[in-house]
Order: sequence, then C-alpha cells, then structure tokens
Amino acid sequence: MEAVQYFRSFYNFYRHHRIDPADKTNPFKLNPHRHKLFIVKSILILVGCSLVGLYGKSFEENFIPNRGCINRMINWCCLISTLITAFIVEWESLASCKEDVQIWNTFHAIETALNVCNRNSRIIFSKSQRLYKVIFYTLISLLCVMAAILLLEYRQMEKALVDFIIIFELLSTVDLHRMLHMLLYIHILTSYLNKLKEDIRLAVLTINGDMGGKNHDRVVQEQLNKCGTCYFLCMKAFNQIHDQFSWAVFMVCLKFSIILWNEMYWSVYRAIMETSFELFCLNVVPYHFTFMSFTWSCESLYAEIKSLSQLLYMVNMNKASDTIKVRITQLMLLLDYKVFIFYTFGVYKVSYKLIVKYAISGATKVSFIAQIMKDFYTDMMIEVQ
Repeated sequence: MEAVQYFRSFYNFYRHHRIDPADKTNPFKLNPHRHKLFIVKSILILVGCSLVGLYGKSFEENFIPNRGCINRMINWCCLISTLITAFIVEWESLASCKEDVQIWNTFHAIETALNVCNRNSRIIFSKSQRLYKVIFYTLISLLCVMAAILLLEYRQMEKALVDFIIIFELLSTVDLHRMLHMLLYIHILTSYLNKLKEDIRLAVLTINGDMGGKNHDRVVQEQLNKCGTCYFLCMKAFNQIHDQFSWAVFMVCLKFSIILWNEMYWSVYRAIMETSFELFCLNVVPYHFTFMSFTWSCESLYAEIKSLSQLLYMVNMNKASDTIKVRITQLMLLLDYKVFIFYTFGVYKVSYKLIVKYAISGATKVSFIAQIMKDFYTDMMIEVQ
C-alpha cells in the first residue's frame, strides 16, 4: 500500500493495528498488544487530567502568576480550556480507537480502485510526505526551543510563570498529537484526490480530443466510472475522519480562540505596564503553528475538490456521446455535495475565515480591557507621584 510505504515512519508512530496480507479486502486489523498499551496510555492521561482538575485550585499560588483580578481570570480561562481540551480529546481518542482501522481499510479500497502504482502517484505521495515531514519536525523543533528557553531563563523567571508554561505545554501535547494524527489522514486523502484529478484530466482531454470509435467511448466510460467510485470512497473516508475527530476539532478551535485572546491580552499588558512577559506569548507558538498548518491543509483539501469541479466544466459536451454526458452529469452532482468541510456541530467551519474571525473578536475584547488597564495604571501613577 503506497500510503503506508511513504508515510511508514508516521504510520508506525500512530498505529495500534497490523496488516494482514491474507485479507485482500480489509487487510488492517487491530493489534491486541499495541491496542492494550494505547488504552493504558489513554487512561493514565485521563486520570492525570482529572487530578489536575480536582486539585488544581489548591495549588493556584504555585502555577497561576500575576495575582491581579483580571490577570488571574485570563490565566484560569487559558488553563481550564487547555485542561478540558486535553481531557475531551483523549476521551474521544480512546472511544473511537477502533475506527482508525476502518479509515485505513477505506484508504486501501481507494488505492485498489485508483490502481495507485505508477510514477505519477509516487511523485504525488512524495510531495505530501515532504510537506507532512516539514510540519511534524518543525513542531518538534519549536517544542525543543521552548524547553531550551525555559532551562536558560529558569532562574530569572517567576516560578509560577514557569510552572504555568510547563503545565500548558504538557497538556497541549495531547491535542497536538491528535492534530498531527488528523493531519496525516488529511494529507493522504489530499494525495488520493490529486491522483483522481489527474485521471479526470486524462478523461477530459480524451473527450475533447477524439471520440470517434465505440472502443474509445467504452474506455472513457470505464474511466469515469472508476473516478466516480473513487470519489465516493474518498467521501466515505472523509466522513470517517470527520466522525472520529469531530470533538477534537471542536475543542481545538475553541481553545485556539481562547489562547489567541490570551496572547493579545498579554501583549497589551506588556506594552502598558512596561513589564516583560515574552515567554507568556512564546509558549503558544507551537500551538499556533500546528493550528495554522491544520487550517492550511484543510484549505488545500478544499482546493482539490474545487479543481475537480472546474475540470468537469471544461468538457466539450458537443463531442461527448449521450452515455458520457450522463456519466459526467452524475460526477458533477456528486461533486456538488459539500462533504469535504470540517464543520463541527454547525459551530466551527475550519478555514482561513475562522482565524480572521478569531483575530477580530480577540482584538475587540482586548481593546476594552486595555482601556480599563490604561486608566487604572494612569491613576495609580498619579497617586504615587
């Protein structure tokens, strides 16, 4: 299987299943040993999140810096959203762990239908693999840089601030891992759609060129039938991915809006109060990078669907037979279904518009708080003088 071959290192990183060569239809099976280890790991994470939630308030002084009323509220919002996100994401991961096998079996069915074994397919998969490698290793590098900065600045920083950043990063690794897992599936699915686009382009060029013989007409019909089947399987795979990661996407979008607001607040706080809190903003850089990469990958997936529709509109219907016209119409109707969109519970639609919306909303909220802080700081300085 090409996807496993090109993404083998990442496939081994996420998987808790095995490949059964004897089963040609559903070769992916659960690996009992690795599945049990996965369950134990998930339970330990859930217990850890529960303990932090139960006893966190008792240790507030140790990891909530800046004891001012607004500061404390902002810090608690950020920490609670991070904790709840980690808990729900891990709970969903545990509850839907068996669905992972179904996704890989659907990928296998897509590759069988597409006959993914030629040179063009290898080029497409190589490109997707390189893009995913850049995202994966850049995130690892950012986390290592954050750890190095904390080690270097540990003695000069407020202890509560250091503990807050460490707790935030540890909890965030849960949903970062989940997002990377989802990104792997999105890149693989985008590769299949890219290959499907090449097949449809060949069919369109054939139709617009010469449709003189019956044999030629039959070949194009078979090609379009294969494309329709593959697209339907891609829809099935996307629905499986969406169902498996729906709560993760919802909570990650919600958390991103809160930490973006938190980052804007601390930037304004630093500017008004003339106090350095660079690390308070730096600690969310890995999360921002991963969310931006996720959004970009989703937009790339949406772009592939749009390009498929545009290709079909390039068909010269005057040169197509009645049977070919029916097949093209069926494909157009199939493409009209807006399936390939991460739209979680009708609340968050993952796109660039969502990031802009969050930025505007966060800036509006922070501007009100900034004005209050500015007036308070000015009055305080007058009293001191």
